[in-house]
Amino acid sequence: MYLDLPQFRHLQWIVNRPAPVHDLAWSNILPDWQGVIEGNNAPELISASDPEGDRGFREHLAARYGVDSSMVVLTNGCSEANFLGCFSALRKGSKVLVEKPVYTPLLELPRSMGCEVSTIKRRPDSYRFDLKELDEKLETIQPDLFIFQNLNNPTGKALFGDDLKDLARVLGSHGTIVLVDEVYRDFAMSVTDGRLENAFPSMVELYDRAMISSSVTKVYGAGGLMAGWLVGPRRLMNRARRQKLYTVPMVSHTGNRTALEILRKRDKVMPGCLSDIREKLNLVSLWAKGRSDVHWSDPDGCAVGFLRYDHEIPSIDACERLYKDHGVRVIPGEFFHLEKGFRMSVSKPYDIVKGALTKIDRFFDSL
Repeated sequence: MYLDLPQFRHLQWIVNRPAPVHDLAWSNILPDWQGVIEGNNAPELISASDPEGDRGFREHLAARYGVDSSMVVLTNGCSEANFLGCFSALRKGSKVLVEKPVYTPLLELPRSMGCEVSTIKRRPDSYRFDLKELDEKLETIQPDLFIFQNLNNPTGKALFGDDLKDLARVLGSHGTIVLVDEVYRDFAMSVTDGRLENAFPSMVELYDRAMISSSVTKVYGAGGLMAGWLVGPRRLMNRARRQKLYTVPMVSHTGNRTALEILRKRDKVMPGCLSDIREKLNLVSLWAKGRSDVHWSDPDGCAVGFLRYDHEIPSIDACERLYKDHGVRVIPGEFFHLEKGFRMSVSKPYDIVKGALTKIDRFFDSL
């Protein structure tokens, strides 16, 4: 068996063509960490060869999630964490239930492994799960793994505490293992007395059969560090460690140490960044309310959201015309298995987002 993965159209859409001025495709933001974090290029970090990664970083994450450090596997970004999460829980012929809309690798990775993949929809505008439908699918399919994201990509919508508790209750009644991609989770943080607080618990805090994946790439703008993590039950994490030694056995200790510093000092930088994101989200929300032909489901603080439209034009064609004729880049909904809409980001400066909305206006007016 080999991994028969399709083309990753989402990423190719971004990297295989020049970036326009009004580029609303990237989901990561770029906080300014200059003067906040120190250089971590000490020789002992550059030459470190422990596959477990930096102990301080691992212990910080363990404390953050309220677990033992043996339940944390440091990875090369969130993508490797998702890969190891699937490989630790699945084999050829396993049954998998995946949410829709979804970030394509979370659907295609188990499919390429030879798993039987079924889906369950999150429906607009709340993009929550119908728990009765979920319970019935879990009973009928009896999946070895359920996969979803919190916050969801492409909608930027969150499942909060009560939703997650209800979800854990339903999953627990079937004994289902779950993998939750939480790479956008910290976008939903609130600020209290100058300190950041998560708006909802991690799934590993609520459910003993949960694995979560994350990194400092999206919210903290530190993709170059390749610092990610997988957290979950000890049995699955031990399996993930063994598998990692056969794929990419090492992680960057320099990246780990810098990521640790970012998480420890995030209160100095992130409140302003999150406030800026919310201001631009408000701009998009007000713009969308001024049009009768679009529907914007306000993201829960996330830098990306999904815009649905009422026009009879496929999302790829719409996004191609926006790019070629109007100089705006957004991501077709088809890439997330959701048609008649596109994902748009507010990670760029306010004036660029505002200018892009003016051009999107012209596009829709021309249809």
